[in-house]
Amino acid sequence: MSRPRVGFIIQRYGPEVLGGAEAICRAIARHLSAHWTIEVLTTCAVDHMTWANALPTGTSDVDGVTVRRFAVDYPRNIRRFNRQNERILMRFHSFEDERRWMALQGPHSSALHDYLAARARDYDGFVLFNYLYATTYESLGQVGKRFYLVPFAHDEPQIHLRLFEDVFRSPRGIAFCTEEERDFVRTRFPFSLPPSEVIGVGLDPPAEADGERFRAKFDVGEPFMLYAGRIDESKGCDELLEDFADYRRRYGSDGALALVLAGSGRMKIPQCDGIHHVGVIRGQDKWDAAAAARFLVLPSHFESLSLVLLEAWATGTPVLVNSHCAVSVGQCRRSAGGTWYRNSDEFCAAADWLARDDDLCARLGRCGREFVHRHYRWQTIVERYVEFVRFDR
Repeated sequence: MSRPRVGFIIQRYGPEVLGGAEAICRAIARHLSAHWTIEVLTTCAVDHMTWANALPTGTSDVDGVTVRRFAVDYPRNIRRFNRQNERILMRFHSFEDERRWMALQGPHSSALHDYLAARARDYDGFVLFNYLYATTYESLGQVGKRFYLVPFAHDEPQIHLRLFEDVFRSPRGIAFCTEEERDFVRTRFPFSLPPSEVIGVGLDPPAEADGERFRAKFDVGEPFMLYAGRIDESKGCDELLEDFADYRRRYGSDGALALVLAGSGRMKIPQCDGIHHVGVIRGQDKWDAAAAARFLVLPSHFESLSLVLLEAWATGTPVLVNSHCAVSVGQCRRSAGGTWYRNSDEFCAAADWLARDDDLCARLGRCGREFVHRHYRWQTIVERYVEFVRFDR
């Protein structure tokens, strides 16, 4: 039997892209390419704020997977988008207001739209990644009922818009990352949803991770907590910096951990003792940073699955997460690999506890590593996808 030809549709794609959902999509495409003939249909954008065309149109190979890129028609007008975003988050607005919001949200690509209109029947089916963007919403009319959805959903204000009801009602099936994501979607959309499965993602850890190598390369001599990801208010980084400053005031520079920020963003980072911004790190450096950290801190309120949390556990490093994120707390409960905080007082107490208790950190890290090994092996993830996602030939 020939392999099914499957189109993966996502807003942006490639090693240049910084984003957890996009990284998960790339990993899934790479590992499922042994079972399906996959083509990724995406835009030329790299920056999720502007959607500016940064990569050439046409076909290329990324990690052994064919990628077709289509130009974005217009960059996002941030001021107009922010005004429309405020409007649709008010209690009373029209469905047309929501459609205008989606047009401003983007990325809109008429070239992708036209390609699907002409060529959708060349594919046995599609997998649409990320419910939130126009690449998913505007593809519904072309792919019909021949798609599965990987939504990366969480309880953010926009998911309560009515236009997303069609996104969740239309697929043949929905692949969730965690039990909490599944339970939230079932509550948010009380109509009969398509069949679903909690599948998640696998990890590709290196043979070893060397914390001392990271310390030497980036000149970080003191013990530290690690934040890795986009440095942005939407990820809770403003709260993290405030909580960290409070922690250093309480416990002093001699007894307190430093904070290493690994990532990029538009936020201003304070230039003060105890904060090390090492920029974007990839590959071995990423794993070495996790191994070097006393613990990983995840301040985000909204996650459907945090890849950096799993990567920290894979190196035996415990985590401290924001209690407002049900997914992160659920992962900590199931793994016994971390703890959580509700406010600055609890952040300070938990950080001090983890900084001082070697046995606790070792036990949490060990539990986290065992949890990842049991549930996030690629062989298991691929088997779940191949069993769940079926296309009519």
